[in-house]
Amino acid sequence: MEKILYKYRGVQNFRFFIDIIMKNRLFAAKYVDLNDPMEGQYYYNKGELDKSMLRKISSDKGDLRLCSLSRKNNNELMWSHYSEGHRGVAIGLTINPQKYDIRPIQYTGIHYLNGGQIEQDTPREILSHKLNVWAYEEEERVFVTDKLYVDVEVKEVITGRAMSNQDFSFIKEIIEKINPTINIIKAQTFM
Repeated sequence: MEKILYKYRGVQNFRFFIDIIMKNRLFAAKYVDLNDPMEGQYYYNKGELDKSMLRKISSDKGDLRLCSLSRKNNNELMWSHYSEGHRGVAIGLTINPQKYDIRPIQYTGIHYLNGGQIEQDTPREILSHKLNVWAYEEEERVFVTDKLYVDVEVKEVITGRAMSNQDFSFIKEIIEKINPTINIIKAQTFM
């Protein structure tokens, strides 16, 4: 069975929502554009990394782009923080794991570079660790280096329980015209 991941988002910037539905893709952001100020931080023992190693890590992290998704579609905080206070949507989608590097976030704190060893995977490892305060997101990340978008297959759109009936009807009509196979669910109080 395919694993469905969820992208919580508002619909006030309608262009971005429609882009996901019409083109079956998600924008991959640079880590510096994400909302966690500790994103991309790491620590190491003094003297284990020289300046060239630090520059390499910084450059390699800068080359990465990523999409942040959640394993859950019924998270109250995610609906509040990322879906305009339950007025937006949670877009359920699948991503080909053979085509993309998809990793669950480890909520163990800032990544530690043990022994100053840098590998090709080090930037992705750094960006796969977050502080425990973010654990409610139940996040998985999709990493890319050579493109701005990640190809997805949209399976369902769950509209927030605070979305107006008028907005729901409008979104439902648009989705049915673009792709009638997408399941449209109006959240009630199942959360």
